[in-house]
Amino acid sequence: MAKLPLIPLSAPAVGGNAWRYVKDCLDTGWVSSVGRYVSDFERSTAAFTGSKHAVACVNGTAGLHASLTMSGIGRGDAVLVPALTFIATANAVAYTGAACLFVDCEPRRFNMDFARLEEYLEKSCVRRRGGALIHKSTGLRVKALMPAHILGYPADLDAAQRLCRRFGLILIEDAAESVGSTWRGRHTGLYGRFGVLSFNGNKLITTGGGGMILAQSASLARRAKHLTTQAKSHPTEYAHDAVGWNYRLTNVLAALGVSQMELLPSYLEKRRKIAGWYRATLPGVPVAAEDPRAVWNRWLFAAEVPGAKDKARLLAAMDAAACQARPLWQPIPTQKPYRGHPSMPIPAALAAYARTINIPSTTTMTRADAARVAAVLRRAPLTRLLA
Repeated sequence: MAKLPLIPLSAPAVGGNAWRYVKDCLDTGWVSSVGRYVSDFERSTAAFTGSKHAVACVNGTAGLHASLTMSGIGRGDAVLVPALTFIATANAVAYTGAACLFVDCEPRRFNMDFARLEEYLEKSCVRRRGGALIHKSTGLRVKALMPAHILGYPADLDAAQRLCRRFGLILIEDAAESVGSTWRGRHTGLYGRFGVLSFNGNKLITTGGGGMILAQSASLARRAKHLTTQAKSHPTEYAHDAVGWNYRLTNVLAALGVSQMELLPSYLEKRRKIAGWYRATLPGVPVAAEDPRAVWNRWLFAAEVPGAKDKARLLAAMDAAACQARPLWQPIPTQKPYRGHPSMPIPAALAAYARTINIPSTTTMTRADAARVAAVLRRAPLTRLLA
């Protein structure tokens, strides 16, 4: 029997002007971090998202680290971080010397449970004179809230802003997965002091590796550009006025990014089409409800089963059918580097990890590919589809 071709989970889709723009970099020799495509990529991202400013960087994690540092986060501070997300969110906090304070997810879409978080902060923290929010059991100052938009689905940004106002917190959005997603008609990443996008190889659009810091303040954007380019303070002399980072995006990768931004609307439309295929071929499976305030980019789809044994069997069946699937991330508080960090109880994150897998959503999928994935899913005891 011929081996089935792999249906990838979320593979890069490269086309349009990619070859022409990258070849232009190679032909002209503008291949490193100086060149017109870096500026063009920043402008096109700002225009698409509606951000006043956009600063390209080497990856999303670097963007989060820079945003946290520019927000004054450091030793003695704690940042409210999702318990269920990719570990890079927590790592960016750890780079600053601050601690993570992990927040459970809500079971509907796996984003931060802001209602439970508010209750937790009321009971576990105290406001000191001057407004500092102190975590009573650790003595840490809770200084920032950094929600991630899980699988690209927008977190409740109304609730996030309300919490920040009430408790005096800085809002920084980990919008790594949510390029093309909006909340109340505004792109994710625009609601806090900073928002950070990722263009990793598995994202909806990619530069291979890359990120973008979104800022609504011109001074903060200038500071981000300065610090991410080694804080060089003189155009020719090697003079530096701060400890900066080599977080620059190269012109070659930015050229790829410009071509990807041109294709982004068509990629978003294709993801909506794939979701329709799944829904049509799995008519008896409940579909997760969507918030009318949110528009989802459908970066990754997911399927839920009753328990961990069902999940293991489904992952094995998907692998046998050459349909690439993955479990959700292991909750970060359970992982070795972060077991000593404070956390609220996380029953919803543990349940989501035990029951959920991600299924193919790659932009190049065909209707036949979706039907092959659905054929495997129909043999599993599915309880819910996120598509």
